Amino acid sequence: MELIKDIVCQVYFDGKSTEKIFELLHLYLPIYESLNLDYTSRIDSEEGFTNNKEMIDYFVNKDHVDQTFYWNQYVNNPDKISFGVNITDDNKTVFSLTIDGTITLAEIYLNDLKERLNSDIGVITFINPAEYENGLDFKMKYQ
Repeated sequence: MELIKDIVCQVYFDGKSTEKIFELLHLYLPIYESLNLDYTSRIDSEEGFTNNKEMIDYFVNKDHVDQTFYWNQYVNNPDKISFGVNITDDNKTVFSLTIDGTITLAEIYLNDLKERLNSDIGVITFINPAEYENGLDFKMKYQ
């Protein structure tokens, strides 16, 4: 089977949840690299973040913002998984796993992510993530 680099598995989640983000992040990347605290900034203030949870909480609890986060793990990661979360401006979330592997492996990851998010909406793309405007657009295109 041919190894393909940068297979992107994306799944729609009907809402936003800090707990779900960290649950899946710890599952897929148990020894992930933390984000730099200047990864992004607050929309309504120049106050910085003190940790990753505070940063994620801010965007989960803020209505109508669009923010994407990506995490990597550089050791003990044979499928070269990177974990992504796109919080959309319509208060939905698109989770992503980017891997190096086979189509069969990508389908396994996609289905696992769908099951964990209780979603039947997802897509596999190559190199670039799927294009969409917000959560509803993703849902309509990839249902």
